[in-house]
Amino acid sequence: MRASTGPAELTVSRLSDAPGLADAADRLVTENMPAFMTWESPGNWRWHHLHGSFATHQLCVTDGRGTLVAAAHGLPVRWNGTADGLPAGADDVLVGAVDGDLAERPTALCLLSVSVAASHRGRRLPELLLRRAREDASGAGLRGLVIPVRPTGKARYPLIPMAEYVRWRTPDGLPFDPWLRTHLRLGAERLAIAERSLVIRQPVARWEQAAGFPMPGPGGYVVPGALAPVQADPDGSATYTEPNVWMFHPV
Repeated sequence: MRASTGPAELTVSRLSDAPGLADAADRLVTENMPAFMTWESPGNWRWHHLHGSFATHQLCVTDGRGTLVAAAHGLPVRWNGTADGLPAGADDVLVGAVDGDLAERPTALCLLSVSVAASHRGRRLPELLLRRAREDASGAGLRGLVIPVRPTGKARYPLIPMAEYVRWRTPDGLPFDPWLRTHLRLGAERLAIAERSLVIRQPVARWEQAAGFPMPGPGGYVVPGALAPVQADPDGSATYTEPNVWMFHPV
C-alpha cells in the first residue's frame, strides 16, 4: 500500500513482508519513549514475539529511500466487546498472547504502540497507521481496534489521576490530550482506564539514575516522562505502575 502525505511518497508495509525493518522499528519505539519504558516488565520481556509470531500485524512506513519513518505494533486478541472484558493493559495483552491463548480465535486487533520519527512528526502519520490497522481489522472480520493508549500530555501532570485527566477538555469541548483527541476525531470511543497497563519494578538506584536525583526514602517520586509517581519501597526497590486509556475504533 502506498500513501502520499507530503512531497515524498511513503509506503506502508507489513513487517512480515519487510523483516529487515525489525531492528529499526524497535529503535523507533525506544526513541519515542522515556528510557525506563524499555526496562524489564512482564510485557517487555515478551515484546520480541511481535516480530516473530505476529509479524503480519506490525506496520511500517518508509520514505522514498526505504528509511523507516513510522511504525505500529499490534497483535490479534480475543475480546468480548465489553469494558469489563478488556485485559488489564499492555503487559496483560502480551503475557496472554505469548503464554496463553489470548491471540487464538481473535475478535479484535490490539495496537500496543504507534511511533513516528521526529523528522516526520506533524505529517499525520499516526492517523495513516490507525486507518490502515482499522482496514486490516475489517478485512479480517474483526470488530475493530482496541488500544491501551499512552496519552502524550499526561507526563506533564503525573500527580493527576488518569480518570480525572481524561475528563479535561479544551475550550471547544475536545479532549485536552492531543493523542486522545486524535483517536476521538477518527471515531474512537473511550472504554476504560487501564490502571496497571505496565508495571516496572527496579532497584531504587536505577530509578535514581533515570530521574537524575536521589530517592532517599520510601514514597512517591515524579520521574521525567512517567505518567504517575514512581513508588519507592523500604526494601530498596521502586515500582512504576503506568495507567493507560483503553480506546476502541469500531470497523
